Amino acid sequence: MFSCAPIRNIMFLLLTMTASAAVQPLHAAMDPRFELSPQTLGRTPGRTSAAKSSKHAAHHRCRTRQLPKNGFTYVVKSGDNLHKILVRRFGLGDNEAEALIEDICLKNNIRDIKRLKIGQRIEIPGLDRATASATMARGTDHAALPAAPGTDLPTTAGKTFTLTAPSAAAPDEQETLRQIKGVWDRIVPPKSELNKPLTLHSPTFTLTLDPQRYPMYATMDGGRILVDRKNTIPPLVKSLIQEKEPSVRIVSETPANARQLLATMLETAGFYSVEENFNLELGADPMITIHSDFKIEKAADSLVNQDVVLLNDERQELPTALRGVLKKEGFTVYEPFAAPGPLIVRPARNFGQIGVSTQPEMVDAILVSLAVSPERDRTLEVFGADDNGISLSVKADRSFVSSGQKYVINRFDGDAVTYTLFRILETRGYRVITLDRKDDFRKSTEKILSGMKIRGAYGRHDLIREEGLPYSVQMSGFWLDAPSLPGGNLFLTDLAIDRVVRSLLLENGFNISTR
Repeated sequence: MFSCAPIRNIMFLLLTMTASAAVQPLHAAMDPRFELSPQTLGRTPGRTSAAKSSKHAAHHRCRTRQLPKNGFTYVVKSGDNLHKILVRRFGLGDNEAEALIEDICLKNNIRDIKRLKIGQRIEIPGLDRATASATMARGTDHAALPAAPGTDLPTTAGKTFTLTAPSAAAPDEQETLRQIKGVWDRIVPPKSELNKPLTLHSPTFTLTLDPQRYPMYATMDGGRILVDRKNTIPPLVKSLIQEKEPSVRIVSETPANARQLLATMLETAGFYSVEENFNLELGADPMITIHSDFKIEKAADSLVNQDVVLLNDERQELPTALRGVLKKEGFTVYEPFAAPGPLIVRPARNFGQIGVSTQPEMVDAILVSLAVSPERDRTLEVFGADDNGISLSVKADRSFVSSGQKYVINRFDGDAVTYTLFRILETRGYRVITLDRKDDFRKSTEKILSGMKIRGAYGRHDLIREEGLPYSVQMSGFWLDAPSLPGGNLFLTDLAIDRVVRSLLLENGFNISTR
């Protein structure tokens, strides 16, 4: 994990190892006697005596006290790297530092420890010796590379090392990698050599990586991505790969976090553009918003050629109707981990669409949507003959009874006498709603709702929006609290809905009525 030593030191180490046995040519694979374990490849064996090593370790144990027990915030200075910070500035031993580096990277979201920025603030946790020991026992620590230029390398003659491959991925990890592979090969044209082991040759060594354990994926610029799923490739091997095959990009992410693995792969794949958490709006009102984890433009002309990819991680599967719309717009959708949405039992949701043109028809449609049956042009008495021998009546455009209350809807024509007569009706127990002849759907509905004391406000509402759903639907209209309706609610609008919006509403439990 630390800064790479010059390649000449690496070669010297390998040559020294080779010279310790009978000189023999290297073929397709290394002689087992000279295979190295990841831990050994990652360390520089000490050349001091056991006594000196013990003294050196004791010295570091004493200096470790400089690291605060509860952690510390460190500001990066010129020339710093994580190993230097922990060893030189806080006095940790090499093993303690290496066991702590992975935790520091995770805590501070550091992907490349060789690219720290001057002034960068790093949270350094307190050193837990038990945790550090357990980590090293599992063989997941990453030790330093060979010594700096000018120092002698230790001899390894007579020693036998084994390059042990990591255990096979768990079934769920294997499935994740398989699903990613299936989608990736459809986005980036695959290459036949990706199924072959990555093999590096030189006059002094041969290095081979098992493609089953370290899968490779093509990039847009002709390179290859090598997935080191558990960060088990030792620093020495990484330096050899980077030196001999610079087109290979190593991604150290676990399939257990498929979203992060995909993000890192996409970042290094050479695409023209990758946008995370992308939203695409279709239509104006109603508007469908597509929510995608990644939008990928493979080349500079992808938009012009309508060849844009939307890639989702664990969102629910897009409905077929939406996939068809996106295809026409030039978007191809891949959902390697999508599954049908869970069965959700929602309360009844009512959707009323008012499609008539004239005001009287519109008023009737609004009232019917509110579960009201109005009477037209009914004559109502203002004064009865029994009162004082005078009979006076007025004709109401619409009248009805709801929840025991009598209502009258009248269109005001500018006649003050008529207006006064309807005001007198209020003394007879009627609630009068007066509309202007120019009132549109919004104004008429607002007056009717206010007169009937139904709560509801006009606005742009989210009709469909749920966590994990790859789309949402927004539309202008009234959300009503209407106790007389099933479910006690109603969305009322005069906007038209197309086939796609209708199918999405029905799929999400709306009861649609068109007036």
